[in-house]
Amino acid sequence: MVYVVDESRILKTLNKIDKPIRAAYSAWKGIVTNHGLRGLRNVKGFHLEKLKGKRRGQYSCRFNRGYRIFFKQIDINLMIEVLEINKHEY
Repeated sequence: MVYVVDESRILKTLNKIDKPIRAAYSAWKGIVTNHGLRGLRNVKGFHLEKLKGKRRGQYSCRFNRGYRIFFKQIDINLMIEVLEINKHEY
């Protein structure tokens, strides 16, 4: 089992965004908690990406065309810290 750490600012962000994004976050969190990053790789809709540049060491997943989640793996199999959920600029 993997533990997902939600910072208070993430919870505040979730309260401000649309219900479908909150539902996507809940699904994402369930997959991560039960199956880790390997589980996310199996769900093609989330488009798991390992990031480069100033976000090196972080990952992102898409909730829809507009919203992404950024997170990092703290411990190899135990903890994931959610860093940001934001509207993606195109």
